[in-house]
Amino acid sequence: MERTIPYYSAKGLAGCVQQRKCRATGVLVGVYRCDQAGLDDNAPWATICEEHSTILSTTSLGAARSFASDSCSWCDACRAAKQREVA
Repeated sequence: MERTIPYYSAKGLAGCVQQRKCRATGVLVGVYRCDQAGLDDNAPWATICEEHSTILSTTSLGAARSFASDSCSWCDACRAAKQREVA
C-alpha cells in the first residue's frame, strides 16, 4: 500500500508545516516540506530562518522541528546577533 504524504500549508504558505518564534532568538522560523514548498533540495524537510533566509535541510520532520527551537545552532546571522546581545 502506498503511503500518502499530507499537503502542508500552515499560514497559507505552500509546504509549511509550522512557523513559530525561535525560543533562543525571537526570530520567525519555519518548517517546510521541500517538494511542496518548491525548494530545490535533496532532503525532504527544511528548517528556515525567515528573517535571514538561512535553510537547514534535514531527513526527518522530527529533526526539522527540533532545529526550529534554536536557530543559533545553524543560522550564522542569528548566532552573530545573539553574540552581539551578550557582549
